Amino acid sequence: MKNATIRLVFVLALLSAAGIIATQAFWVKRAYDLEEKEVDLKINDVLRNVAFQVSQIHKSQPQVYNIVDRVSPEYYMVQIDGHVPGKLLGHLLQAEFEKRNLITDFQFGIYDCMKDSIADIHYIHMSGSSETFDPIDSFPKMTNGNYYFGVYFPHRNSYVATQLSVWTYSSLGLLCVLIFLAYVVFLILKQKRLSEVQKDFVNNMTHEFKTPLTSIQLAAEVLSKPDIINKPQRLLNYATIIDTEATQLAQQVERVLQMTNAHKGALQLRKTNLCLQEIIREVALKFESQFQKKNAVLRLNLPGEPVYFEADGLHLKNAVSNLVDNALKYSGEHPRVEVQLTNMPDEIEIAVADNGIGIDEEHQKLLFKKFYRVPTGNVHDVKGFGLGLNYVRIIARAHNGEIYCSSKPGKGSKFYMIFPKK
Repeated sequence: MKNATIRLVFVLALLSAAGIIATQAFWVKRAYDLEEKEVDLKINDVLRNVAFQVSQIHKSQPQVYNIVDRVSPEYYMVQIDGHVPGKLLGHLLQAEFEKRNLITDFQFGIYDCMKDSIADIHYIHMSGSSETFDPIDSFPKMTNGNYYFGVYFPHRNSYVATQLSVWTYSSLGLLCVLIFLAYVVFLILKQKRLSEVQKDFVNNMTHEFKTPLTSIQLAAEVLSKPDIINKPQRLLNYATIIDTEATQLAQQVERVLQMTNAHKGALQLRKTNLCLQEIIREVALKFESQFQKKNAVLRLNLPGEPVYFEADGLHLKNAVSNLVDNALKYSGEHPRVEVQLTNMPDEIEIAVADNGIGIDEEHQKLLFKKFYRVPTGNVHDVKGFGLGLNYVRIIARAHNGEIYCSSKPGKGSKFYMIFPKK
């Protein structure tokens, strides 16, 4: 899938998600407003009926207009034509609320003309809860009428919200759909990244195999000529080329097989008590000819006392070799590579440093990922599959250790393998 298509899919998914969220938010807000109006109508109806019942108790002519005043979304004031006991008023209110199925706690207080304040305050637990409450004594006063009572709904907003259960479930369902959509986009981007990594790996592997195969093919063509038998030195040279290139091919294949086995969990460690100085010296001897060809300097900084460690000698040697090989590849015209072994009280550290091109900080966290190589544009002067450092990390972790990188562009790099002694 092309980059333009990926970007288009991502933008469309983002716009679709934003549109769906905006639409859902609009309809939820509208449903909430409608439900709030319905609750307000029910409360007004209940309070008018209670005021009418109080008039019947007093055997007076009931008031018809403007007896309920909504001071705020939670406060209502109701005019009555005389005093009514608090318990009786609470019973009337509770009965009327139950008829309208308004099951929400409320608090009410009756105005005392003598004290000119709200008195006889009660709290009705309609929901069956037994929570305590702080009495509200700041009910606003009415400007007309001598008798009235105030009703306060402390949980009005939450009650209205609970009536929107259908919208709540639909919103949760929509959220699940959006999460799934985001996951699909993530998988697409991840698949795109894996596709690019696979493509780079195939290109690198083709290049790595093509060069030695070409050399082998040319050498074989020369050796196939009849007169080559009369030129023993030339025969030996081309036979050496074939052997060298075949060895390089075998090493590349072995490296790929090592990584495959490591990722399949088939990596088997044969641990023995090793002297790390000997392991490092063997690696240095292996690279001696390569360092001489490049006029490079390899310095070993090793403790005088033997440092022993329980490890798999083959894999540990391969890990150190990969680090030294990378240091040599990326060290420029006059390579200087240092391998340092440090024996600490609780840990053992193997560090490989170079004076090469260095690595930007943004790439250092990705160095140990499989197939990852630091981008160099269209320049491919350094060979590799992007497997070496990933293999080193696998080996380090297989020995309960870890690997770290410290580098600055233009100032070289230093890789640390740290292993716990216990």
